[in-house]
Amino acid sequence: MLLLAAVTSSGLLADNSGYYHGQDIVADNSDWMATLSGDRRLSTLSLVGTHNSLSFYGGDIVQTQSMSLSNQLASGIRVVDIRVRHFYDKFAIHHGFVFQNAYFGPDVMAPITAFLVANPTETVVMRLREEYTAQGNTRSFNQTFQDYKNRNGAFIRNPYSINPTLNEIRGKIVILQNFGGSRHGINYAYLDRQDSYSVSSNWDLYSKWQKVKAHVEKAEHGRRDVIYMNFLNASGGSFPYFVASGKSSPQISAPRLLTGLTTPGWKNSYPDFPREGCFIGICSIAFDGINNLLSNYIANGHTDFTGIIMADFPGVDLIKNVILLNNSD
Repeated sequence: MLLLAAVTSSGLLADNSGYYHGQDIVADNSDWMATLSGDRRLSTLSLVGTHNSLSFYGGDIVQTQSMSLSNQLASGIRVVDIRVRHFYDKFAIHHGFVFQNAYFGPDVMAPITAFLVANPTETVVMRLREEYTAQGNTRSFNQTFQDYKNRNGAFIRNPYSINPTLNEIRGKIVILQNFGGSRHGINYAYLDRQDSYSVSSNWDLYSKWQKVKAHVEKAEHGRRDVIYMNFLNASGGSFPYFVASGKSSPQISAPRLLTGLTTPGWKNSYPDFPREGCFIGICSIAFDGINNLLSNYIANGHTDFTGIIMADFPGVDLIKNVILLNNSD
């Protein structure tokens, strides 16, 4: 298998299962938080989230996820990124101008509350922000959210603390409030974030990885009363699936694209990217996705804490490796 032949310039195995572009549950991690001490504060947890969690439609330039929200949660995702258009006093799920054929009540709140009923030891952190142009409303965005909150009040945690303990939020949704008006959760502006989301071409991928890695290092060595959020995604001059995987097409079995550089001539270029197809001392330097790079970075023991990681198309090993960090304290 090609995977077994791919190594980085340091000789470490370059795994390829941090990325997943399928619909099934990648692993049963429905209740992984059950073993954690309830005294742990949110800021001390390493969590995997999904960026633009319901962006399934609009083609490769728009799609960021392939698993349903229910399957994301069952696979171990505990942070979701919900973008809503305020549309006739309801929240319609959007990615930019693209409607995702979903609404906040039946397609977000319903699966999350069902998951929490079945798994009361867990919590779901929800970043909520307004997307695209509001239309046809008779009330403010905040008032519409209050209406949803009134109907789901037992599941939405009151915003008493900006850094609650796990015991305080088990079985609850924690809102990361990325909108104005009355307070309903933790102010999104309080988070220490890396969200460099634009790349001009595929060759910007390594620069994006360096930003992700630098923020992981910042979180590891920073204060544990700060909530860190690190976005692995980017797009613009590259498709979201490529940034996540480094692959030539979205399929899990697709090969990695090559950078056009070879060793030994460019042996110091892109040191964390895998070397493939080696013959008589000459290797091709391939791209690798941010999901795989971070999964390998954790697996190779380079960090024991990430804070919140937000990913497109997260795969089994990325989720597993981040979850396992919570047992290293």
